Amino acid sequence: MSHQQREQAAAVLDSRLAVGPAPVLRIKPDAVDTKASPLPLPSELLPVQALPFEALPDAIRPWVLDVGERMQCPPDFVAVPLLVAVASMVGRKLTFKPQARTDWTERGNLWGLIVGRPGVMKSPAMAQALAPLARLEAQAGEQHGAALADFEAQQRAEELRAKVNIKQAEGLLKRNPGADVAHLLAASDLQRPARRRFLVNDLTYEALGAVLAENPDGVLLLRDELRGLLVALGKEDNATARAFYLQAWSGGRYTFDRIGRGTVTIPDARLSIVGAIQPGPLAQFIRTAQRGGAGDDGLLQRFLICWPDQPGEWRDADTAPDSSARRAVHALFDRIEGLQPQDMDAQQDTDFRGEPEGLPFVRFTDEARELFLQWRGELERKLRGNDTAPAVEAALSKFRKHVPALALALHVADEGAGAVGLQATARALDLAGYFESHLMRAYASGAQATVQAARAILHKLDAGKLDAAGFTARDVYRAAWSGLTDRDLVAEALDMLAAHRHLSELTVDTGGRPQVVYSRGRR
Repeated sequence: MSHQQREQAAAVLDSRLAVGPAPVLRIKPDAVDTKASPLPLPSELLPVQALPFEALPDAIRPWVLDVGERMQCPPDFVAVPLLVAVASMVGRKLTFKPQARTDWTERGNLWGLIVGRPGVMKSPAMAQALAPLARLEAQAGEQHGAALADFEAQQRAEELRAKVNIKQAEGLLKRNPGADVAHLLAASDLQRPARRRFLVNDLTYEALGAVLAENPDGVLLLRDELRGLLVALGKEDNATARAFYLQAWSGGRYTFDRIGRGTVTIPDARLSIVGAIQPGPLAQFIRTAQRGGAGDDGLLQRFLICWPDQPGEWRDADTAPDSSARRAVHALFDRIEGLQPQDMDAQQDTDFRGEPEGLPFVRFTDEARELFLQWRGELERKLRGNDTAPAVEAALSKFRKHVPALALALHVADEGAGAVGLQATARALDLAGYFESHLMRAYASGAQATVQAARAILHKLDAGKLDAAGFTARDVYRAAWSGLTDRDLVAEALDMLAAHRHLSELTVDTGGRPQVVYSRGRR
């Protein structure tokens, strides 16, 4: 291989990092340029768009800025959970039909994932963003407690009435064995009150199904650290739970048949999710999806990913919260909670008898639909091209739902009614562009883990932990150093170092399987 061919191979390797895992590139000893200097390794993170503040609902924009400034964290960590929370509330009321005549229907629920290193204020920012929903959850709990106390009092009264009725029935039957006493022995129709839910945390999928059965309009699942949920759902014995989550993103009828619980039916499973994760674990999940493993069923691809750059120099922002901005956000959630579909001029399909059928919905205005169709045409051309990695393609395809759901949430949040107009649609597309850039950063991180591992190997060489005169991949992963225990990752990192002329490699004939030995420097 010539020096020019060598540089072309390294360039190809760099270009593929943005769309998939680092390819295996084995180098023969005679292919190593013994005179050329090492090439720089690729950057570890792709650039991303900044949060488009003007695309946020008017009622939440000041609060996002205020919390981000006081916490000295990326405002994205506040805005994205807030958008998901607003969408979860709107999704309880309406669905969206993006086309003018078809039955294509999208639920308004969204899944959001914020990404950042430990200690960058992900959890406190999410707590601030979801405070209005937490307040509604607390209020619903108090109301349920009062209703439950009343139910239990009525239940005790029913038990006493039942005892009296049994005695009365016995007396009637003694006097007249043919007496009609069925009305005295009829079971009570008293129903235990269901608890209204807005926000849930750590629970099994069966328990989540029971919550959704009582709250068919949907709930929001908050996972402060989403890694645990993704690990659990990746296990083979949790395949049924994973299938349930996949269904709950799309919506639709879902039935549990379990011994003990019996049959539990969710008329329309609508689940919103928001959570946080660190870059390292996310990269591992993405690598699994890119390799066609357990994560290649579209679960991770359903998330809107937010991975912003960290803010600049920290400063002490010891200021009181903007009370008017906070009140505006709480008022927004209260208003949406009180809305009925007719308040938003929603449409409703009917069956052959003229009875309401399906879920209330709205559509685009003609202008908004034209803008959406233009965007969708570009998306479909991108999806049908040959230059997009399958995992990225799967994630991009989910924007067919993301954009309508965002447009619906923005429309209702800004007090819109009836058809979704041009402003809400344009804002949704601005947010889609923002999320797409963060998606590309995230999916490139699956390959960028290779860059990090390559840098870690160089660090071990500099520290004398590896023999620069000759070492194998086994010498690296057997040492169990942090970030260098995955055999495939180590192999890809060593290939990258060889492709970028930081290492030479030599295939040694051992009489069995050939062994590849790496050495530092130019031979």
